[in-house]
Amino acid sequence: MTAEIAQNVTKTFKFSFPTCTNEEILFKLEVPVQIPHDGSARELVQRVLDMFHLPVYLEDELNERLAHFISEETKDFHNQRDEKLLNQLKNSELNVEGIIKNWEKLFKENVVEFAEQKGTSDEEVFAAAYHKLVHSPALDTILQVENSYAKTVMNMLKSRDEDIQKLTQRQTEEMEEKMRLLNSGATEEEINALSTKHFEEQSLAAGRWDSQLDALKHTQRATHRAWLMSTLEQYQGESELSTPSNSPLATFPSEPALLGAPRPRLEESFTIHLGSQLKQTHNIRLVAADMLDLCAVNHRDNGAAARLQPALALYSGELSGVVVLADAAPQRSPLRTLAAASTEHHFDDVARQLRQVVDALRDPVRTRGGARRAGRALRPGDVYVTRHSNLDTHVVFHLVVDDSLKSGDITSRHPAILGLRNILKAACCNDVTTISMPLLLRHEITEEMTAAWCVRRAELVLKCVKGFVLEAAGGGGAELRTLHAALPPDAPALFAAVQALLPSVFRVAGPLRARRRPDAL
Repeated sequence: MTAEIAQNVTKTFKFSFPTCTNEEILFKLEVPVQIPHDGSARELVQRVLDMFHLPVYLEDELNERLAHFISEETKDFHNQRDEKLLNQLKNSELNVEGIIKNWEKLFKENVVEFAEQKGTSDEEVFAAAYHKLVHSPALDTILQVENSYAKTVMNMLKSRDEDIQKLTQRQTEEMEEKMRLLNSGATEEEINALSTKHFEEQSLAAGRWDSQLDALKHTQRATHRAWLMSTLEQYQGESELSTPSNSPLATFPSEPALLGAPRPRLEESFTIHLGSQLKQTHNIRLVAADMLDLCAVNHRDNGAAARLQPALALYSGELSGVVVLADAAPQRSPLRTLAAASTEHHFDDVARQLRQVVDALRDPVRTRGGARRAGRALRPGDVYVTRHSNLDTHVVFHLVVDDSLKSGDITSRHPAILGLRNILKAACCNDVTTISMPLLLRHEITEEMTAAWCVRRAELVLKCVKGFVLEAAGGGGAELRTLHAALPPDAPALFAAVQALLPSVFRVAGPLRARRRPDAL
């Protein structure tokens, strides 16, 4: 049987008081009271006083007595009810599952009645549709379509650059001709007017091309979404979707020359163990490459195959991230040009995301001292994040740095190092399992960066990252499985030095070689 809901009971409240003329003669008052009492005891006292025309000097005593009566009777009611339920539970007379289902039903009804009525957003619907389709036979077509869209944008960008280059060349020739005539008829006012005209022509050309690019990307985004949703409807009747074994992606050539001849680079992978008791296994990949090259997708030669892994992991718990060094102005992010080279089908375009970062900085500006401009509100060690589906990474952590990193005397308390700590913590909390970072906290090698300087910086960053990864793993969330440590390219000697440094910083997994003693033969 299920637990029976105890009904309210009626108890009689008795109260007596002497008459005004003779204290031995008592008036007796009996009032029925529902237990548990849902109303106010004071309100009930007022109703009793009015109904029976009782003297007002009895109000305080009546309030005290009635409140005590309700309290004691309510306590007894609950004790008896709970004792009965406990006895039923001991005797296995209660249907626990039925009680749970009843509570679940009541909770749902309460939530439906009082909670905010909010349905699934269009972005969530599109995300679910895309995730299902990329794990279906439609994967090949999706990748090919997105790659063709990217090529169209790149062709328009190429046409824009050629048009502006021709315009600049023509304006340069006009200005040179006008300057030659400066002493034989041309005036400074004419040269200034020509310069103003050239500036207006450049602005007009740039605005025209930007408008065409925005219109193209908007059309591609809307068309792509409509096509994906209609494609999903074709698969609604199928119980299971899987990529067929004869997928066209399997026929793509794997020779580097046919895949667009990627730039050769030095790479080395290490499997490391972190922790003293409960060991964690991670993979460190040392690579000599530019950070932007690690973000770029080659859309020209077999770009569909290059987009395969980012597309499959886009709406999953295994995201990839990249740390890019940036200055205090988000509008000048080094990733802006790269991300704008193709249409962003899932998130806001990179320009809009960076504008949102600037808008979000207004309150911190007031907190830090409102005299600073919003574009300069960021300090070294601050981090802002952008999301991408048209790059070879899903999340970009923009780490704000300054010229202090040119010094070789930084410590583990440097703002950039602490910013790196916050990045690794945020990565684990947001399903980023693979992250790439500039190991020297510099994107290129300059004259002051000697070999000893680079090794010291790499050792400091690696030791700090080792502690940060252990700290982030202890806080829960996703496990950071792979760390890409990037060195500036074209420095083979530095790569070899850091490669030899890694085993001394981390516990590197390797085979155990046992030698047999001669006397054991």
